[in-house]
Amino acid sequence: MDLKYGKGSLIFETPPGFLGFIQSGDVAVRPVDVLLKESFVKPVGLPCLKDVLHKNTPGDVVIIVSDITRKISNYARILEFIVGELVDAGIDEKNVQFVIALGTHRRHTAEENELLYGRLVQDFNFSEHDCNRDLVTIGATSTGLDVGINRRVMEADFVIATGRVDFHYLAGYSGGRKSILPGVASYETIRNNHSKLVRNGVRIGQLEGNVIAQEMAEAGNLLGIDYLVNIVETPTRETAQIFSGHHAHAFEEAVKQFTRARQVKISEKADCVIVSAGGYPNDKNFYHTHKSMNLATRALKERGSIILVGQCVEGFGNEKFMQLMLDNEIEALLKYPEEKIEVGGHRAFLTAKILSNHRVYALTGLEPNVVRQIGFTPIKDMKEGIDAVKKEYGEGLKTLIVPNGEAVLPSMNGKRGTPYHSGG
Repeated sequence: MDLKYGKGSLIFETPPGFLGFIQSGDVAVRPVDVLLKESFVKPVGLPCLKDVLHKNTPGDVVIIVSDITRKISNYARILEFIVGELVDAGIDEKNVQFVIALGTHRRHTAEENELLYGRLVQDFNFSEHDCNRDLVTIGATSTGLDVGINRRVMEADFVIATGRVDFHYLAGYSGGRKSILPGVASYETIRNNHSKLVRNGVRIGQLEGNVIAQEMAEAGNLLGIDYLVNIVETPTRETAQIFSGHHAHAFEEAVKQFTRARQVKISEKADCVIVSAGGYPNDKNFYHTHKSMNLATRALKERGSIILVGQCVEGFGNEKFMQLMLDNEIEALLKYPEEKIEVGGHRAFLTAKILSNHRVYALTGLEPNVVRQIGFTPIKDMKEGIDAVKKEYGEGLKTLIVPNGEAVLPSMNGKRGTPYHSGG
Protein backbone atom coordinates (compact mmCIF):
# COMPACT_ATOMS: atom_id res chain seq x y z
CA MET A 1 0.00 0.00 0.00
CA ASP A 2 1.03 3.62 -0.34
CA LEU A 3 0.44 7.09 1.11
CA LYS A 4 1.04 10.51 -0.39
CA TYR A 5 4.29 12.07 0.77
CA GLY A 6 5.21 15.46 -0.66
CA LYS A 7 4.72 15.24 -4.43
CA GLY A 8 5.38 11.50 -4.38
CA SER A 9 4.32 8.58 -2.23
CA LEU A 10 5.54 6.08 0.35
CA ILE A 11 5.11 2.37 -0.40
CA PHE A 12 5.04 -0.04 2.54
CA GLU A 13 3.74 -3.45 3.58
CA THR A 14 0.31 -3.88 5.13
CA PRO A 15 0.70 -3.32 8.89
CA PRO A 16 -0.29 -6.01 11.43
CA GLY A 17 -3.91 -6.08 12.55
CA PHE A 18 -4.95 -3.82 9.65
CA LEU A 19 -8.61 -2.81 10.15
CA GLY A 20 -8.95 -0.68 7.03
CA PHE A 21 -8.68 2.80 5.53
CA ILE A 22 -10.58 5.77 6.88
CA GLN A 23 -11.47 7.84 3.85
CA SER A 24 -14.53 9.53 2.43
CA GLY A 25 -16.29 8.24 -0.66
CA ASP A 26 -16.62 9.96 -4.02
CA VAL A 27 -19.05 12.87 -4.25
CA ALA A 28 -21.03 13.73 -7.37
CA VAL A 29 -20.32 17.36 -8.28
CA ARG A 30 -22.82 19.57 -10.11
CA PRO A 31 -22.20 22.90 -11.90
CA VAL A 32 -21.71 25.80 -9.49
CA ASP A 33 -24.32 27.92 -11.30
CA VAL A 34 -26.92 25.22 -10.62
CA LEU A 35 -25.92 25.07 -6.94
CA LEU A 36 -26.15 28.86 -6.63
CA LYS A 37 -29.60 29.08 -8.16
CA GLU A 38 -30.93 26.26 -5.98
CA SER A 39 -29.49 27.81 -2.83
CA PHE A 40 -30.84 31.31 -3.45
CA VAL A 41 -34.27 30.08 -4.53
CA LYS A 42 -34.58 27.93 -1.38
CA PRO A 43 -32.57 29.63 1.38
CA VAL A 44 -32.47 28.28 4.95
CA GLY A 45 -34.44 30.12 7.61
CA LEU A 46 -35.05 33.35 5.66
CA PRO A 47 -36.85 34.49 2.53
CA CYS A 48 -34.86 34.91 -0.70
CA LEU A 49 -32.11 37.52 -0.55
CA LYS A 50 -33.93 39.82 -3.01
CA ASP A 51 -37.07 39.75 -0.86
CA VAL A 52 -35.10 40.53 2.31
CA LEU A 53 -33.39 43.44 0.56
CA HIS A 54 -36.69 44.81 -0.77
CA LYS A 55 -38.12 44.69 2.76
CA ASN A 56 -35.11 46.31 4.46
CA THR A 57 -34.08 48.75 1.67
CA PRO A 58 -30.51 49.14 2.98
CA GLY A 59 -28.50 52.18 1.94
CA ASP A 60 -25.26 50.23 1.84
CA VAL A 61 -24.16 46.59 1.91
CA VAL A 62 -20.94 45.04 3.22
CA ILE A 63 -19.93 41.58 1.99
CA ILE A 64 -17.41 39.85 4.28
CA VAL A 65 -15.05 37.61 2.29
CA SER A 66 -12.49 34.98 3.32
CA ASP A 67 -8.75 35.60 3.00
CA ILE A 68 -5.93 33.71 1.27
CA THR A 69 -5.64 31.15 4.11
CA ARG A 70 -9.16 29.92 3.34
CA LYS A 71 -9.14 29.78 -0.43
CA ILE A 72 -12.52 28.78 -1.86
CA SER A 73 -13.08 27.14 -5.23
CA ASN A 74 -15.24 29.16 -7.64
CA TYR A 75 -15.21 32.00 -5.09
CA ALA A 76 -15.16 34.82 -7.64
CA ARG A 77 -18.12 33.26 -9.47
CA ILE A 78 -20.06 32.88 -6.21
CA LEU A 79 -19.37 36.49 -5.20
CA GLU A 80 -20.36 37.74 -8.65
CA PHE A 81 -23.67 35.91 -8.29
CA ILE A 82 -24.30 37.58 -4.90
CA VAL A 83 -23.55 40.99 -6.42
CA GLY A 84 -25.97 40.19 -9.23
CA GLU A 85 -28.69 39.48 -6.67
CA LEU A 86 -27.98 42.81 -4.96
CA VAL A 87 -28.16 44.77 -8.20
CA ASP A 88 -31.35 43.00 -9.26
CA ALA A 89 -32.85 44.04 -5.90
CA GLY A 90 -32.07 47.68 -6.64
CA ILE A 91 -28.83 48.15 -4.70
CA ASP A 92 -26.48 50.58 -6.44
CA GLU A 93 -23.05 48.99 -7.08
CA LYS A 94 -21.30 52.02 -5.55
CA ASN A 95 -23.02 51.17 -2.24
CA VAL A 96 -21.54 47.66 -2.11
CA GLN A 97 -18.21 47.16 -0.32
CA PHE A 98 -16.16 44.04 0.36
CA VAL A 99 -14.30 43.59 3.66
CA ILE A 100 -11.58 40.93 3.70
CA ALA A 101 -11.78 38.95 6.97
CA LEU A 102 -8.07 38.77 7.77
CA GLY A 103 -8.46 38.16 11.50
CA THR A 104 -4.85 38.34 12.68
CA HIS A 105 -3.43 37.22 9.33
CA ARG A 106 -1.13 39.26 7.07
CA ARG A 107 -2.35 41.66 4.42
CA HIS A 108 -2.87 40.49 0.83
CA THR A 109 -0.93 41.46 -2.25
CA ALA A 110 -2.82 42.92 -5.20
CA GLU A 111 -2.13 39.70 -7.10
CA GLU A 112 -3.67 37.59 -4.33
CA ASN A 113 -6.79 39.75 -4.30
CA GLU A 114 -7.21 39.27 -8.04
CA LEU A 115 -6.59 35.54 -7.72
CA LEU A 116 -9.25 35.19 -5.01
CA TYR A 117 -11.91 37.65 -6.08
CA GLY A 118 -11.36 38.01 -9.83
CA ARG A 119 -12.58 41.06 -11.71
CA LEU A 120 -14.60 42.25 -8.71
CA VAL A 121 -11.46 43.95 -7.33
CA GLN A 122 -11.47 46.28 -10.33
CA ASP A 123 -15.14 47.25 -10.01
CA PHE A 124 -15.71 47.40 -6.23
CA ASN A 125 -14.12 48.79 -3.10
CA PHE A 126 -12.20 46.12 -1.16
CA SER A 127 -10.81 46.90 2.30
CA GLU A 128 -8.71 44.64 4.54
CA HIS A 129 -9.66 44.21 8.17
CA ASP A 130 -7.02 45.39 10.65
CA CYS A 131 -7.45 43.77 14.06
CA ASN A 132 -5.67 46.67 15.75
CA ARG A 133 -7.34 49.68 14.11
CA ASP A 134 -10.73 51.29 13.49
CA LEU A 135 -12.70 49.06 15.85
CA VAL A 136 -15.77 49.45 18.00
CA THR A 137 -17.03 47.41 20.97
CA ILE A 138 -20.50 46.00 20.35
CA GLY A 139 -21.10 44.23 23.68
CA ALA A 140 -20.08 41.14 25.60
CA THR A 141 -20.92 37.44 25.32
CA SER A 142 -22.51 35.44 28.14
CA THR A 143 -18.99 34.30 29.07
CA GLY A 144 -17.87 37.92 29.55
CA LEU A 145 -15.88 38.22 26.33
CA ASP A 146 -15.83 41.84 25.14
CA VAL A 147 -16.45 41.84 21.39
CA GLY A 148 -14.56 44.43 19.35
CA ILE A 149 -15.52 44.57 15.66
CA ASN A 150 -14.44 46.33 12.48
CA ARG A 151 -16.19 49.73 12.48
CA ARG A 152 -17.11 49.63 8.77
CA VAL A 153 -18.82 46.25 9.21
CA MET A 154 -20.68 47.41 12.31
CA GLU A 155 -21.93 50.59 10.62
CA ALA A 156 -23.19 48.88 7.44
CA ASP A 157 -26.95 48.77 6.89
CA PHE A 158 -26.77 45.18 5.65
CA VAL A 159 -24.05 42.56 6.23
CA ILE A 160 -23.58 39.42 4.14
CA ALA A 161 -21.07 36.91 5.52
CA THR A 162 -19.46 34.36 3.21
CA GLY A 163 -17.07 31.48 3.79
CA ARG A 164 -16.32 27.78 3.57
CA VAL A 165 -17.42 25.13 6.04
CA ASP A 166 -14.61 22.80 7.04
CA PHE A 167 -13.21 21.14 10.13
CA HIS A 168 -11.56 23.57 12.55
CA TYR A 169 -9.30 22.58 15.42
CA LEU A 170 -10.70 25.24 17.82
CA ALA A 171 -14.15 26.25 16.60
CA GLY A 172 -15.20 22.70 15.66
CA TYR A 173 -16.07 23.92 12.17
CA SER A 174 -15.09 26.93 10.10
CA GLY A 175 -17.68 29.00 8.27
CA GLY A 176 -20.68 30.82 9.69
CA ARG A 177 -19.82 33.10 12.60
CA LYS A 178 -16.08 32.75 12.03
CA SER A 179 -16.51 35.51 9.45
CA ILE A 180 -17.07 37.81 12.45
CA LEU A 181 -14.89 36.24 15.13
CA PRO A 182 -12.03 36.01 14.29
CA GLY A 183 -12.61 37.37 10.76
CA VAL A 184 -13.34 41.04 11.53
CA ALA A 185 -12.74 41.11 15.29
CA SER A 186 -10.17 42.97 17.39
CA TYR A 187 -6.91 41.34 18.38
CA GLU A 188 -7.87 41.23 22.07
CA THR A 189 -11.24 39.66 21.27
CA ILE A 190 -9.54 37.01 19.12
CA ARG A 191 -6.80 36.38 21.68
CA ASN A 192 -9.20 36.05 24.61
CA ASN A 193 -11.42 33.72 22.59
CA HIS A 194 -8.61 31.51 21.28
CA SER A 195 -6.84 31.35 24.66
CA LYS A 196 -9.57 29.00 25.94
CA LEU A 197 -8.28 26.28 23.60
CA VAL A 198 -7.25 23.76 26.28
CA ARG A 199 -10.63 23.79 28.02
CA ASN A 200 -12.83 20.72 27.95
CA GLY A 201 -15.12 20.59 24.93
CA VAL A 202 -12.81 22.52 22.60
CA ARG A 203 -12.32 19.94 19.90
CA ILE A 204 -12.22 19.63 16.14
CA GLY A 205 -15.61 18.62 14.72
CA GLN A 206 -17.45 19.61 17.91
CA LEU A 207 -19.80 22.56 18.49
CA GLU A 208 -21.80 21.50 21.55
CA GLY A 209 -20.03 22.36 24.80
CA ASN A 210 -17.27 24.15 22.89
CA VAL A 211 -16.78 27.55 24.57
CA ILE A 212 -14.79 28.95 21.63
CA ALA A 213 -17.57 28.06 19.18
CA GLN A 214 -20.16 29.43 21.61
CA GLU A 215 -18.42 32.81 21.84
CA MET A 216 -18.09 33.00 18.06
CA ALA A 217 -21.81 32.33 17.68
CA GLU A 218 -22.71 34.97 20.25
CA ALA A 219 -20.42 37.51 18.54
CA GLY A 220 -22.32 36.88 15.30
CA ASN A 221 -25.59 37.42 17.14
CA LEU A 222 -24.35 40.66 18.70
CA LEU A 223 -23.39 42.05 15.33
CA GLY A 224 -26.49 40.75 13.59
CA ILE A 225 -25.38 39.09 10.34
CA ASP A 226 -28.18 39.83 7.88
CA TYR A 227 -27.48 37.02 5.40
CA LEU A 228 -25.06 34.11 5.15
CA VAL A 229 -23.59 32.27 2.18
CA ASN A 230 -21.53 29.19 3.09
CA ILE A 231 -19.83 26.76 0.74
CA VAL A 232 -19.20 23.05 1.30
CA GLU A 233 -16.41 21.47 -0.75
CA THR A 234 -15.29 17.95 -1.53
CA PRO A 235 -11.94 16.65 -0.14
CA THR A 236 -10.43 17.60 -3.52
CA ARG A 237 -11.73 21.18 -3.12
CA GLU A 238 -14.55 21.12 -5.65
CA THR A 239 -17.80 22.95 -4.85
CA ALA A 240 -20.24 20.36 -3.51
CA GLN A 241 -23.05 22.43 -1.96
CA ILE A 242 -23.95 26.05 -1.22
CA PHE A 243 -26.12 27.17 1.70
CA SER A 244 -27.62 30.65 2.03
CA GLY A 245 -30.06 32.34 4.39
CA HIS A 246 -30.18 32.87 8.15
CA HIS A 247 -26.69 33.14 9.62
CA ALA A 248 -27.26 30.45 12.26
CA HIS A 249 -29.66 28.08 10.50
CA ALA A 250 -27.84 28.04 7.14
CA PHE A 251 -24.55 27.40 8.96
CA GLU A 252 -26.10 24.55 10.96
CA GLU A 253 -27.47 22.96 7.79
CA ALA A 254 -24.11 23.33 6.04
CA VAL A 255 -22.34 21.69 8.99
CA LYS A 256 -24.87 18.86 9.01
CA GLN A 257 -24.38 18.14 5.31
CA PHE A 258 -20.61 18.55 5.48
CA THR A 259 -20.38 16.14 8.43
CA ARG A 260 -22.62 13.63 6.68
CA ALA A 261 -20.27 13.63 3.70
CA ARG A 262 -17.05 13.48 5.71
CA GLN A 263 -18.01 11.23 8.61
CA VAL A 264 -16.59 7.70 8.33
CA LYS A 265 -18.03 5.02 10.59
CA ILE A 266 -15.71 2.57 12.35
CA SER A 267 -16.59 -0.40 14.53
CA GLU A 268 -13.55 -0.21 16.79
CA LYS A 269 -10.70 2.12 17.61
CA ALA A 270 -7.11 1.23 16.85
CA ASP A 271 -3.92 0.95 18.88
CA CYS A 272 -2.15 2.80 16.07
CA VAL A 273 -3.42 5.21 13.44
CA ILE A 274 -1.15 5.86 10.45
CA VAL A 275 -2.08 9.28 9.06
CA SER A 276 -0.82 11.21 6.06
CA ALA A 277 -1.39 14.93 5.59
CA GLY A 278 -2.35 14.07 2.00
CA GLY A 279 0.83 15.11 0.24
CA TYR A 280 1.90 18.54 -1.00
CA PRO A 281 0.83 21.29 -0.26
CA ASN A 282 -0.84 19.87 2.87
CA ASP A 283 2.52 18.56 4.09
CA LYS A 284 4.65 21.47 2.87
CA ASN A 285 5.85 22.14 6.44
CA PHE A 286 5.49 20.57 9.85
CA TYR A 287 2.98 23.17 11.06
CA HIS A 288 0.57 22.10 8.29
CA THR A 289 1.41 18.40 8.52
CA HIS A 290 0.78 17.96 12.23
CA LYS A 291 -2.81 19.26 11.91
CA SER A 292 -3.65 15.82 10.51
CA MET A 293 -3.38 14.36 14.00
CA ASN A 294 -6.48 16.18 15.26
CA LEU A 295 -9.09 14.13 13.42
CA ALA A 296 -7.00 10.95 13.53
CA THR A 297 -7.23 10.86 17.34
CA ARG A 298 -10.97 10.17 16.96
CA ALA A 299 -10.06 6.68 15.74
CA LEU A 300 -7.41 6.04 18.39
CA LYS A 301 -7.62 4.16 21.66
CA GLU A 302 -6.65 5.88 24.89
CA ARG A 303 -2.84 5.96 25.05
CA GLY A 304 -2.70 4.74 21.44
CA SER A 305 0.06 5.77 19.02
CA ILE A 306 0.13 7.77 15.79
CA ILE A 307 2.48 7.45 12.84
CA LEU A 308 2.42 10.87 11.20
CA VAL A 309 3.51 11.11 7.56
CA GLY A 310 4.53 14.38 5.85
CA GLN A 311 7.61 15.41 3.90
CA CYS A 312 7.81 19.04 5.13
CA VAL A 313 10.04 20.35 2.33
CA GLU A 314 9.60 23.90 3.63
CA GLY A 315 10.77 23.12 7.15
CA PHE A 316 8.88 23.54 10.39
CA GLY A 317 6.70 26.50 9.46
CA ASN A 318 5.23 28.73 12.18
CA GLU A 319 8.08 30.13 14.32
CA LYS A 320 5.93 30.97 17.35
CA PHE A 321 4.57 27.43 17.41
CA MET A 322 8.09 26.00 17.19
CA GLN A 323 9.47 28.27 19.88
CA LEU A 324 6.73 27.37 22.32
CA MET A 325 7.30 23.67 21.66
CA LEU A 326 11.08 24.02 22.08
CA ASP A 327 10.96 26.22 25.19
CA ASN A 328 8.36 24.29 27.20
CA GLU A 329 7.79 20.79 28.45
CA ILE A 330 4.44 19.23 27.53
CA GLU A 331 3.09 19.55 31.08
CA ALA A 332 4.09 23.22 31.18
CA LEU A 333 2.16 23.92 27.98
CA LEU A 334 -0.93 22.22 29.40
CA LYS A 335 -0.77 24.47 32.48
CA TYR A 336 0.12 27.66 30.60
CA PRO A 337 -1.96 30.63 31.90
CA GLU A 338 -4.73 31.61 29.46
CA GLU A 339 -3.95 35.30 29.86
CA LYS A 340 -0.44 34.70 28.47
CA ILE A 341 -1.50 32.73 25.38
CA GLU A 342 -0.97 34.79 22.23
CA VAL A 343 -2.40 34.25 18.75
CA GLY A 344 0.08 32.71 16.33
CA GLY A 345 1.67 29.82 18.17
CA HIS A 346 -1.45 28.80 20.06
CA ARG A 347 -1.67 25.50 18.20
CA ALA A 348 1.26 24.36 20.36
CA PHE A 349 -1.09 23.98 23.31
CA LEU A 350 -3.46 21.63 21.46
CA THR A 351 -0.46 19.70 20.17
CA ALA A 352 0.68 19.30 23.77
CA LYS A 353 -2.75 17.94 24.64
CA ILE A 354 -2.38 15.22 22.00
CA LEU A 355 1.22 14.42 22.98
CA SER A 356 0.22 14.07 26.64
CA ASN A 357 -2.09 11.17 25.69
CA HIS A 358 -0.40 9.61 22.67
CA ARG A 359 3.04 8.76 21.36
CA VAL A 360 3.49 10.28 17.91
CA TYR A 361 6.07 8.85 15.49
CA ALA A 362 6.95 11.38 12.78
CA LEU A 363 8.13 10.32 9.33
CA THR A 364 9.35 13.57 7.78
CA GLY A 365 12.31 15.07 5.97
CA LEU A 366 13.19 17.20 9.01
CA GLU A 367 16.18 17.15 11.34
CA PRO A 368 15.45 14.24 13.73
CA ASN A 369 16.97 15.93 16.79
CA VAL A 370 14.66 18.93 16.48
CA VAL A 371 11.63 16.68 15.91
CA ARG A 372 12.58 14.87 19.12
CA GLN A 373 13.03 18.14 21.02
CA ILE A 374 9.42 19.16 20.38
CA GLY A 375 8.02 15.91 21.77
CA PHE A 376 7.67 13.72 18.68
CA THR A 377 9.55 10.48 17.96
CA PRO A 378 11.36 10.70 14.60
CA ILE A 379 11.52 7.60 12.37
CA LYS A 380 13.51 7.11 9.17
CA ASP A 381 10.96 4.94 7.35
CA MET A 382 7.59 3.28 7.79
CA LYS A 383 9.11 -0.06 8.79
CA GLU A 384 10.78 1.53 11.79
CA GLY A 385 7.49 3.03 12.94
CA ILE A 386 5.50 -0.17 12.46
CA ASP A 387 8.18 -2.22 14.24
CA ALA A 388 8.02 0.21 17.17
CA VAL A 389 4.24 -0.07 17.59
CA LYS A 390 4.43 -3.86 17.18
CA LYS A 391 6.85 -3.93 20.09
CA GLU A 392 4.63 -1.55 22.05
CA TYR A 393 1.31 -3.38 21.62
CA GLY A 394 2.33 -6.95 20.83
CA GLU A 395 0.50 -9.55 18.76
CA GLY A 396 -2.91 -7.97 19.32
CA LEU A 397 -1.95 -4.74 17.54
CA LYS A 398 -4.83 -3.13 15.60
CA THR A 399 -4.10 -0.43 12.99
CA LEU A 400 -6.10 2.01 10.87
CA ILE A 401 -4.83 4.19 8.03
CA VAL A 402 -6.00 7.71 7.20
CA PRO A 403 -4.76 8.80 3.73
CA ASN A 404 -5.88 12.42 4.17
CA GLY A 405 -5.89 13.47 7.80
CA GLU A 406 -7.76 16.74 7.32
CA ALA A 407 -10.64 15.33 5.28
CA VAL A 408 -12.51 12.78 7.41
CA LEU A 409 -14.17 12.50 10.81
CA PRO A 410 -13.97 8.97 12.26
CA SER A 411 -17.10 7.99 14.19
CA MET A 412 -17.70 4.96 16.40
CA ASN A 413 -20.94 3.82 14.78
CA GLY A 414 -19.86 0.94 12.59
CA LYS A 415 -21.38 -2.52 12.76
CA ARG A 416 -19.52 -5.54 13.99
CA GLY A 417 -17.68 -7.23 11.17
CA THR A 418 -17.64 -3.99 9.15
CA PRO A 419 -14.62 -2.15 10.56
CA TYR A 420 -14.76 0.84 8.28
CA HIS A 421 -17.01 2.49 5.75
CA SER A 422 -16.44 4.99 2.98
CA GLY A 423 -18.69 8.02 3.08
CA GLY A 424 -21.03 8.17 6.01
